[in-house]
Amino acid sequence: MVAYRPTWESLDQHPIPEWYHDAKLGIFIHWGLYSVPAWAPTDGDIGGENDSSYAEWYPYHMYREGSATERYHREEYGEDVEYVDFIDDWGAEEWDPEEWASFFDDVGAGYVVLTGEHHDGFPLWDSHYTKYNAAEMGPERDIVGELAAAVREYDMRFAASYHANYNYYQPGFDGQFGHPDFEPGKPAEERGGPGPEYVDFMNAKHRELIRKYDPDLLWFDVPKADGEHAHAQELIADYYNRATARGQEVAVNDRASTDAIGPTITIDDQQDSDFHGDFITPEYTSYDEIRDKKWECCRGIGHSFGYNAVEDAEDHMSTEELIHSFVDIVSKNGNLLINVGPRADGTIPDLQRTPLAGLGEWLDVNGEAIFGSRPWVVAEDGHGGTEVRYTYRDSTLYAIVLGWPGDTLELESPAHATVSDRLKPVLLTEGENEQITVEKNNKQWSVELPERPDHNHAYTLRFDGVEDSQ
Repeated sequence: MVAYRPTWESLDQHPIPEWYHDAKLGIFIHWGLYSVPAWAPTDGDIGGENDSSYAEWYPYHMYREGSATERYHREEYGEDVEYVDFIDDWGAEEWDPEEWASFFDDVGAGYVVLTGEHHDGFPLWDSHYTKYNAAEMGPERDIVGELAAAVREYDMRFAASYHANYNYYQPGFDGQFGHPDFEPGKPAEERGGPGPEYVDFMNAKHRELIRKYDPDLLWFDVPKADGEHAHAQELIADYYNRATARGQEVAVNDRASTDAIGPTITIDDQQDSDFHGDFITPEYTSYDEIRDKKWECCRGIGHSFGYNAVEDAEDHMSTEELIHSFVDIVSKNGNLLINVGPRADGTIPDLQRTPLAGLGEWLDVNGEAIFGSRPWVVAEDGHGGTEVRYTYRDSTLYAIVLGWPGDTLELESPAHATVSDRLKPVLLTEGENEQITVEKNNKQWSVELPERPDHNHAYTLRFDGVEDSQ
């Protein structure tokens, strides 16, 4: 049995589990006190410390003098209402964890990541270390525990993300907006970092979260101190070793190290070797090419992770945009962690449900080209005027066409393939798959298509008998 040591050199040897490669789709959930005011400017920045479009950053911006959120809060609630006062208005009256889990399963998700504790320092489980939590206050329910049980009943993996390395609202500690040991009014690189008392408090809660719920992932967020300062390597080594002893295959994201990709970091020049962790997490952005290192795009269906009541249909992805983005990500060795931001009462808005349900219906027909697949030698093909993405699995090449091309589709990239005599191309449909005809020329395939299938948005051609992907 491998014993991991608390060094990046040792931790970087950890293999990413096959289930994570195979799953492709995860559901992120941002739900908390910030779901009560449920407000952010829709034209705000993605992430960052200026006026942000992220509604879950409400407790940060409501205390920033001159910010749009501070003006909104003062006009809507008055100057005497503090963030902690929203606890009394968060009842989660309509929350049904089994209904959530059933819906996520119908969509096709392989794993679910709930915000166990966001930057407001409010744990969603019954914590021994603070009474300021969802089991003692507000909903008075162990949200992490109840959802973990419901999700696992559907054979999905479960995790609770942990954002406490950068809490901008933390009762009991001094500092910027309650953030321990940070000095306000200075540039980010000069504000200092969490001191030893807070680091111990932060990690005690995180270890408690791990031991109570045995998460299948550790999903850190936004480190403001390096891993050694925050003792992240020690925690990850313990997590890996505990999982190994249990026979549990787990993974850790890259955000326990200060080189992690956040919403404001350009990803184009980053090398896979620049990061620690099992997978890389670009936020609201994607890669243009296949990456050797596994990665996961995280984003909301709208501009925000937390529910933003002022976002309308124009602020949300359509079903087609969601499907096309997902297919593109998978073709380049990525997973999609798509976020839902429930209302304070626990219901998921239709503007989020509808594209997710549409993705699930599309996967009912085309899922074999997604789940368990791996990148092919190339990801893209636009030779015939219609964008195509490729995936590969078990001697089968899938060409996913992002739009209906008409009677004929020209494909250039299959010239890379070694094709056996048993090539049997078909178009995936709702019923019996339809045979297609392929004429192979020097550097391209010309595909004659039958009538357009009943489903929409993207169409999958399956080529059995492609012996390799190199």
